[in-house]
Amino acid sequence: MSVRQCLKRLYSTKVAVDEQCLPLKPTWSIQSLLQTKGETISDKHFKHLLALARLNIRDKEQQMKLKQEIDQLSQLTANIKYWNGTDVKPLTHIWKQDLCQPLRDDKQIESDNKVRGRELLGYAKKKSGNFYIIPGSTIPPSSTDN
Repeated sequence: MSVRQCLKRLYSTKVAVDEQCLPLKPTWSIQSLLQTKGETISDKHFKHLLALARLNIRDKEQQMKLKQEIDQLSQLTANIKYWNGTDVKPLTHIWKQDLCQPLRDDKQIESDNKVRGRELLGYAKKKSGNFYIIPGSTIPPSSTDN
């Protein structure tokens, strides 16, 4: 991050930041996404879920813990469902601009005639019958194939 960007962030936010412009304290918590937005799961619905999952939990404490976790998951999905992401720009690459995915060097074959269908098997390094053999596969090529 450049000095200019750091200074801009330093003075444009009310959050205390360090010398690298990283917040000193967390600025949000997952707990904010777990806050109750709607109804919690009913006992009848919970028992129905247990029956569908073929779970037979006899310990009441374990049942309550599981019910609470299911409630948290449903609240999280409800928060995500109602989240407004219209101001968020779509991600174009998962790598930084100066990094990229390493690509292999493919050899291009230029040809005037159009090779189609099983004729393409002639370019295969390894094959078995009418199938390509992938390196590292467990299917041994037949003795008549290359």
